[in-house]
Amino acid sequence: FGYVWLGAHHLQYTALPDWTGSLGAAVSLAMIIPSWGGAVNGMMTLSGAWDKLRTDYVLRFLIMSLAFYAMSTFEGPVMSIKTVNALSHYTDWTVGHVHSGALGWVAMVGIGAIYHMMTTVFHVQLWSTKLINAHFWTATIGTVVYIVAMWVSGIMQGLMWRAYDEYGTLAYTFAESVEAMHPYYAMRAVGGMIFLLGTVLMVFNILMTVAKASSQGSVQAARTAPATA
Repeated sequence: FGYVWLGAHHLQYTALPDWTGSLGAAVSLAMIIPSWGGAVNGMMTLSGAWDKLRTDYVLRFLIMSLAFYAMSTFEGPVMSIKTVNALSHYTDWTVGHVHSGALGWVAMVGIGAIYHMMTTVFHVQLWSTKLINAHFWTATIGTVVYIVAMWVSGIMQGLMWRAYDEYGTLAYTFAESVEAMHPYYAMRAVGGMIFLLGTVLMVFNILMTVAKASSQGSVQAARTAPATA
């Protein structure tokens, strides 16, 4: 029931009735409890075994996804508060918030699941652990660069849009606010390309793993083939 209403907090100050946004904000704040309960429970499951993060690449992706999940599910309720939403509404801050969940949470847990399934389905170790480590860091750094750029540009947008001069008119035109965003959009592009580079490394590693499994399967089949006269 709770998640149904979460989207309403992104619709503050629109044509929807005011009670819709208020209910969405209330439910969003309440959802911190189950969201953080799940994130903390997942992380604390590793209590006494944190050293496994050095060797288990799947765990590394899963724990990082939980960290981004906790951050995203705290940021969302904060943005649902009407005084905060008055600044963040329609800005790139919302874009950064969404991508902290999309790239940091959903993509990370998906990547970890893919790596796990590759070893389970093909019964071989992945072709290169170094590529997995490189993928982890490129995905993490790319996500952080992306969302930080959107946070800064979003807050700047909100402040510029609500700035007035001594005559009570807008201090900045919309075009000026867009021009001020250029450095942060470039920074976002860099973050996205870093994340994309990690994805390319993953695809290459997977293809090489499949080739490795096929090669081992061919060798095994040749060894077990019956001798012919």
